[in-house]
Amino acid sequence: MDYKYDSGLELLLAHMNVEDIINAAETLYQLEEEEEEAGLSFDEEGLSQEEMDENEEIGEGVGPGKAQKDYGDGVGDVRYGTVPDLLSFVNLLSNMQAAALQHLPEEIGVLLNKKYMAVKKGRYQINLDVLLFPWKLTYKNPGPGLVPKGSFGKVHLAQDITTRKRMACKLIPIENFKAADVEFQARFRHENIAELYGAVLWDQSVHLFMEAGEGGSVLEKLDSCGPMREFEIIWVAKQVLRGLEYLHSHNVIHHDIKPSNIVLMSDKAVLVDFGLTVQMTEDIYTPRDLRGTEMYMSPELVLCRGHNTKTDIYSLGTTIIHMQTASPPWVRRYPRTAYPSYLYIIHKQAPPLEDIPEDCSASMRSFLERALERNPALRSSASELLKDEALNPPREGQPRCWSLDSAMEEATHMLLRQQSQHPDTTQGMPFGAELKMRICCKKLTGL
Repeated sequence: MDYKYDSGLELLLAHMNVEDIINAAETLYQLEEEEEEAGLSFDEEGLSQEEMDENEEIGEGVGPGKAQKDYGDGVGDVRYGTVPDLLSFVNLLSNMQAAALQHLPEEIGVLLNKKYMAVKKGRYQINLDVLLFPWKLTYKNPGPGLVPKGSFGKVHLAQDITTRKRMACKLIPIENFKAADVEFQARFRHENIAELYGAVLWDQSVHLFMEAGEGGSVLEKLDSCGPMREFEIIWVAKQVLRGLEYLHSHNVIHHDIKPSNIVLMSDKAVLVDFGLTVQMTEDIYTPRDLRGTEMYMSPELVLCRGHNTKTDIYSLGTTIIHMQTASPPWVRRYPRTAYPSYLYIIHKQAPPLEDIPEDCSASMRSFLERALERNPALRSSASELLKDEALNPPREGQPRCWSLDSAMEEATHMLLRQQSQHPDTTQGMPFGAELKMRICCKKLTGL
């Protein structure tokens, strides 16, 4: 569903950044009056341990057998639970008839994270307990807030009123919701997989709360800033490969690796959108239908005769070409207006090595040839590609400062070298300044 905002909020969205909006949100929504009417208490310190324990006791035993009865009592039934509790809940929703949905409480759900999300007496109300805002990226031109779209859903920026935690909230209409949208993200935890915090059904839409990517998706960055530099591509590729290495070690195929499903954070990149993900029970997975996005599909996936985790590696290769050129593979040579489908082109001409730009380094070109190998048996795995020369270039071949930490560490080592060569360099220095320098050096270098 689309959230409507009054004229005052629209004015704010046009002229303020997200930080300003969030700071002003409590006034705009008149939260103090709503607290009094609803009898709720928003404590900035968060939930007490007693409240946590009470919610946990209420939330115990959410199983398929009694979910219908539990979720049919009271005006709200949002609770803390475990991953099995959450999976039972989403399976219930995905299998429930439309008529049965009309008899559910105003909002129901299972939350996995007590630290970030504060449930109040079984309630977790949208625009009261948690605020939703249109997503607005810092590198976007001024204008209306951006609301990125995923498969059958929109993503909003969310903030819990009590804990002040910012999250991403993906809205999926109940008629389009599938348990797979939640299952793999809940079951598999890894640094490079967006962490799922919980799911709430409210106003006929499932709200999936998860780790927020402050930088938006790679696609949004490409659309706004154009082609990415090679050292940026190296960083993103390493992050994605670590996530894929973990998934593939559990025989899980993501099936939709592409720029819009890679989200950037301040210190990492994460994979999102697991609606097409499967876990193989045999060496080869034979689908009943096509899974993925055409321009990024591997040739074996297009044939529908069976594939394995290597299809994700091929999709990463095509994604890197998109990052290099700011255009998906095939599209520049075969415009969409003339070619509504790329399946035949992929079948006959893959891989799209001609789309690799001329200024691509030799090592990166070699990396792409390994990732885009047409024969999946010869295609490199995520673990093998993480060791590739292209992703581990010498420092002198990269920008001077990889990060603030590396720059500080380099400067500190320089100071230590100077001190070792000239032991008297600290003589005459105020004792406090000398001590601070030595402590700083030890912290940064681990010496």
